[in-house]
Amino acid sequence: MSESTFNVVAFVLDDHSEQVLAQLAADLDNQSIQVQKGDITKAKLWCVKNGAPDLLIVDGGDCVDLETSLSELANHCPPQMKLMVLGQKQEVTLYRHLMFAGVNDYHTTPLDADALRVSLLHLQGHQVKASFRTGKIICVLGSSGGCGVSTIASNLGYYLAEKQSQRVALVDLDLFHSQHPILLGTDYEPNLENIIQDADRIDETLLAHSSHQLTSNLHLFYGQDSHLPKSGNSAISETVTSLAEHYGCVIIDVPNLHNPALLEVIEKADSCIYVSDYSLNSYRFLAKLRSRVQSTYQRQVLVGNLCRKTKGRVPKSELSKALGIELSVELPFDPKAFEKSELLSKPIMTQSTKFSKKLSQLGQLVCSASLEGKG
Repeated sequence: MSESTFNVVAFVLDDHSEQVLAQLAADLDNQSIQVQKGDITKAKLWCVKNGAPDLLIVDGGDCVDLETSLSELANHCPPQMKLMVLGQKQEVTLYRHLMFAGVNDYHTTPLDADALRVSLLHLQGHQVKASFRTGKIICVLGSSGGCGVSTIASNLGYYLAEKQSQRVALVDLDLFHSQHPILLGTDYEPNLENIIQDADRIDETLLAHSSHQLTSNLHLFYGQDSHLPKSGNSAISETVTSLAEHYGCVIIDVPNLHNPALLEVIEKADSCIYVSDYSLNSYRFLAKLRSRVQSTYQRQVLVGNLCRKTKGRVPKSELSKALGIELSVELPFDPKAFEKSELLSKPIMTQSTKFSKKLSQLGQLVCSASLEGKG
């Protein structure tokens, strides 16, 4: 296996798996990932013609006759090749049987992008130390105010909580003025300071008194007319880590990087959503930030938001090339959706518009997890 490039060839059966692997191919460095549609038989024929890669990913579908198909595949694969199997069945006995047979890993479909990312890095040789008892931490940040960070964070939280039934903590770190109550159609009830000051004793009781419980699954944490602590910069980072022990997903609205603790929060995040308004200032800020954030396992998603007009000043191709990350989703210029949201006091996700459909696409991309695998 090459130390510089880890060659991965994947044969999948559905569009979702193809999309997840294509996104990982764009995100992961030192991994060459080829994705093709086809079953295990097609993967066998490919290996006969081209030779075995470092890692072969095959989709067993409903796992009927899986053992026979893998036995035929094994005749054309060298022992040093790593093998990952995908399938619809969620059975511990199947997983154990595959491990005993020499399969390196097994993932159920629809794929969880974050779990698959960790597997790919682990099979490449990276040391992975992540607790499965913590939820996902997702940071959303942009270059300046007004580029749509709060809108994206609030509606992403609503989508994961109400559409995918995950238990979500939505945290707004702009403690002077939070936009989330208006974006989500509710009154102001700020209590974030409670958990920042007492991060070491966070439990279900304290969370119940400190959160604005919008629904049974969506809890909002924010402050009003206050500031992050000037001393003890680790307090906010410890708070976010503690929240991840109680929620399946923690979404952080990062307003700026004026406090050093916020950079630490970003570095610890499992996923980071960079929001660009296609301006030169946005490009400069995001390029500088990406050079500062050092996280091997972090998943980075670039979102273009046409928040001010229908066309940006910096072409999307140039933006992706300069930042070194592909544009995943582009949100359209849709002022009527915002007007209707404020008039009805409901999140944009409750509407059926081009903007809400793109937000749903972002939610699927960021989560990329089956309902059965939620935290």
